[in-house]
Amino acid sequence: MEIRTNVTETGEIYGKWNIAKDTWCITDRWNNFAYLLIGSEKAMLIDTCSGEGNVREIVEQITDKEIMVVNTHGHFDHTGGNPCWPEAWMTEEAAIHAKEPFQESCVDCFFSKPYPDYRIYYLQDGEKIDIGDRVVEVISIPAHSEGSIALLDQNTKWLFCGDEIESGQVIWFVRNKAIELKALAEQHKANMEKLKARRKDYNLIWPAHNGAPLYPDIYLDDFIKLDEAVITGKQEVLSDTAGFGFAPDTQAVDNLFMHYGKLFRARKGVASIVYSENESVYHNN
Repeated sequence: MEIRTNVTETGEIYGKWNIAKDTWCITDRWNNFAYLLIGSEKAMLIDTCSGEGNVREIVEQITDKEIMVVNTHGHFDHTGGNPCWPEAWMTEEAAIHAKEPFQESCVDCFFSKPYPDYRIYYLQDGEKIDIGDRVVEVISIPAHSEGSIALLDQNTKWLFCGDEIESGQVIWFVRNKAIELKALAEQHKANMEKLKARRKDYNLIWPAHNGAPLYPDIYLDDFIKLDEAVITGKQEVLSDTAGFGFAPDTQAVDNLFMHYGKLFRARKGVASIVYSENESVYHNN
């Protein structure tokens, strides 16, 4: 049987679609969303999915411009395709685990790429990146991951937020360092308020998983309310964790999250989080 290293949007791994002029969404079979912004001088690829196949091949079907890879954070389902290129940009905190596959099955994919030792450049909060008649601003919003950033495209007035706002859920247990749940909720709330203060600068939110785009006002307000409920210990906890990409009980079946302890889903309006029963959360690698 022929083994293909990559398939296009007609196959299993990658799909792509044009969401605005010079702006594309690329997805893999795990519902990871990467975004390609094309400027007059070069293009920015926001996240690179999980590393299966060859995401570079898909990008080069769209543009022949030089690609600047930027990661919203350092989790491998966002950095797995980075070694298709010799360089990537992310925060210093994101770089800590960016080259560590979540699963054993991803290891061969990673090391089969041409640049497994790709060079990492650090981004700073407030930095503005000009890709040619198109400026993208870096906004630090670390909670889901210490290294998380949002990227504000000033041309489209779109905000690309990684995993810090999501249509399904924000995961609060895969991190570099332990942190108490209340402190994490306080951090997330401060980030949501930071984004709300910039509300006039963007009109849509584009997350890295599940449904997109999101209407900012409802999601920001509901996440702030949910964060406040967690801070006071009054969050509405659902009977199970069933939802986007989650089984009702992650301890009952073999899955990526089964080693993080018993998980709970809490929600407020359209906002939803999944967190561990453990007092603190941590990166499992």
